[in-house]
Amino acid sequence: MNHLLLSRRLGLVDPHAFQRAQYQRLLYAVTPEKSVKFGIQRIPGNLNARGLPSSSGLREQTVDEAGLAGKNAVAHNGGVNVLAIDAQTGKYLISGGADSAVRLWDLEDYHPDEFYTYTSAGSILRSSPGAHTHALTSLSVYPFDPLPSTILTTSYDKTLKLFSVDAARIAPVHTFELIDTPYAHTLSSIASSAALIAVGTAHPAVKLLDLRTGLAVQTLPGHSGAVFSVCWSPRSEHLLASGSTDGRVLFFDVRRAHSAFASLDNDDAIGVLNPDYASNYQPRSALDWNAKAHNGPVTGVCWADSGRKLITCGHDQRIRVWDAATGRNELVHFGPRIKNGRNGQFMPLISPVECSRPGKGSLFWPNDEGKGEIFMMDMNEGTTLKVLRTPGTAKSPQKTVSTGKLTSGGRINSIALRFKGDSDSGLELYSGHGDGSIHCWKGSPTEDEEVEDQIHPEVETEQKRKRKRDLLEGLVDGLVKKPMTFI
Repeated sequence: MNHLLLSRRLGLVDPHAFQRAQYQRLLYAVTPEKSVKFGIQRIPGNLNARGLPSSSGLREQTVDEAGLAGKNAVAHNGGVNVLAIDAQTGKYLISGGADSAVRLWDLEDYHPDEFYTYTSAGSILRSSPGAHTHALTSLSVYPFDPLPSTILTTSYDKTLKLFSVDAARIAPVHTFELIDTPYAHTLSSIASSAALIAVGTAHPAVKLLDLRTGLAVQTLPGHSGAVFSVCWSPRSEHLLASGSTDGRVLFFDVRRAHSAFASLDNDDAIGVLNPDYASNYQPRSALDWNAKAHNGPVTGVCWADSGRKLITCGHDQRIRVWDAATGRNELVHFGPRIKNGRNGQFMPLISPVECSRPGKGSLFWPNDEGKGEIFMMDMNEGTTLKVLRTPGTAKSPQKTVSTGKLTSGGRINSIALRFKGDSDSGLELYSGHGDGSIHCWKGSPTEDEEVEDQIHPEVETEQKRKRKRDLLEGLVDGLVKKPMTFI
């Protein structure tokens, strides 16, 4: 880092390159911030025998009212299902939970102390008029406002709702009634795009909702199962990708009558090439209804910020990276530790382009094993760069009756990255857990931490090899030195 500071002082390094190097340094140094919590008081009377919020008697107490200890702080009276951070300022974190509540957290209302607990700046509960009545499945912030003024949410109550945020108050604005359970929704990040919301539901067709008219305007058929994930392209305002329980990933052009025009094939490592590029090669059809991207339901489809790569994941315990231009499988292997069994949208968090060198990238994967682990991986090589472990979670999944896997702190449902806010570290990661808590992770490297991070993987590998050698030597000694007896 010192040589970068010197180069910047001498004018030898571009400011954008310096910023990118600093963000990458912070990204690699993310550690748990144990002193920061998000909290309301969990009311035991509101939980049923399964540890989930009951349907009656809902109420909440703030941290101040309950005298809440930091280690017991929870953000929702149920699991935190979804998280989102406004992309414009990075000031607000919005959370949606299994208790049907939506809460707004002011991340700049932070006072460095030994222990600090954020309190909700605004919320809308299930008992509020126009609020959701079931657990939330997806949440996003309208991307074109200078301040977050509109929130979009979907829920198991088969609705998509728009909420306005004004003076720390969340109020319902409009409700789209959906016939089927929605699992995911997406809004294009291109300002010139039409105000269309793509929604993936239990119905095989993707639905398009118009924000201007408040009506459903189009359906995109093609899948044969529930659509768990949808995502607009960051480069083309008319291009949409979707993943379904049928194992297929389809591409749609919403301007066309037959909107599905391409699919991904797990066995295709070449892609759909132009005949001028390879005249002696017979490429497959761009749209192959028999081609599958995963051997099981697809739970996540997301684009890299550049739009050149597409990342998918599924129940076959695989994360795959694709070339968006040709549909080529990049054959990146992320190892056998990937676990994924979610029945809904569940996908990795891709690091922004501001945090990576050109041609490089990394992703965060909240491993679905109930151990509270987040894998930081190289997107191009598949190597594990770092393993983040949630403080206070056991190394084995919790399987007790009172705190089952669905409501355990080791179950990570959603993660969000903040790197534009005026924080002391410059980069923060937030994770929502099944026990209703939100954990904060900050990038705050020191020279000693950087050296330790470089040495630790080698030491751990050597220790594993030594244990294996000791085990084999013990087996050999037991066989060789065992006394022979003759009857």
